[in-house]
Amino acid sequence: MTNFSLRAYMPSDARAVAEVINASAMKTVGFPRATVDSVGNLWAYRFVPFSSEQVVVTDESNQVIACAYFKEEDDHIVAETGASVHPAHWNKGIGTTLVQWAEERARESALKALAGIRTVLQTTLFPAERDTIQLFEDHGYTPVREWVHLVLEMDQPPVAPTLAPHLTIREMDLDNDWEIVSPAMDEAYADHWGAIPSGSVEAVLEETETLKPYEEEALEDSSYSIVLDGETVAGGILCNEKLVERGDTGRVGSMFVRPRYRRQGIARTLLLAALDAFWKNGFRRVITDTDAQSFTDAPKLYKGLGMRPYRS
Repeated sequence: MTNFSLRAYMPSDARAVAEVINASAMKTVGFPRATVDSVGNLWAYRFVPFSSEQVVVTDESNQVIACAYFKEEDDHIVAETGASVHPAHWNKGIGTTLVQWAEERARESALKALAGIRTVLQTTLFPAERDTIQLFEDHGYTPVREWVHLVLEMDQPPVAPTLAPHLTIREMDLDNDWEIVSPAMDEAYADHWGAIPSGSVEAVLEETETLKPYEEEALEDSSYSIVLDGETVAGGILCNEKLVERGDTGRVGSMFVRPRYRRQGIARTLLLAALDAFWKNGFRRVITDTDAQSFTDAPKLYKGLGMRPYRS
């Protein structure tokens, strides 16, 4: 890259990186995709763990003009990347350089995978990011799955949720419940497209530990609820205030139900409980996103409670 330099991201880059991401996003998808919280942490529309490797591109004046991240997971089998380039510097080869950087990191990660395992580097893009899609396709990437985003505008309180007598719903204890929640999540997500089980409670606990320095900031606006059949976790849901796109919006981050508890109204109850909590806390707009071709037909559940697709 003539007149440009690539270096590791530093916490002091947070605001500059957010400006780059948002400048690019407003030119393509039409909404901001990054913010910096009150203690200086960068939050992007697609969550990037603090433990991920991140780089920035600077110009001859040492101004940040592009950024990228690389995160590996699932025993080096799957890795993910994403990048943004300020519109003033499009079509100068910076995007290509960042893709090549991520691919090199992915090749290094793949060497650590078990012998004979085919590894994957993936990215997630909106249809409006046409030039970026073309860039990745030029590098041999192929579209594999569509993710749909849904929204609900509430003008009245949601229907009260109900559960069978033998089931209970409560808030998750983030310090003590992972040992019963982690196996339930693995079992629930095992039949999702592309899922690879974490394989151990330690893996979940380790990921939780990476959030410890930021725990209060990261989790204070989040809520986890679980449904129990006695001491067995049947399902759960994560919700949070939307930190980036719109301040008046609540978000259903994820929901899971163990296979043997499906078709019993548990997912509907979890979602209604979430909507009720959002309503009581003054949120009238709620969003979520899910696999458009979900094997569990998740979009049907959301649409059945009034949510409508608004982008993919």
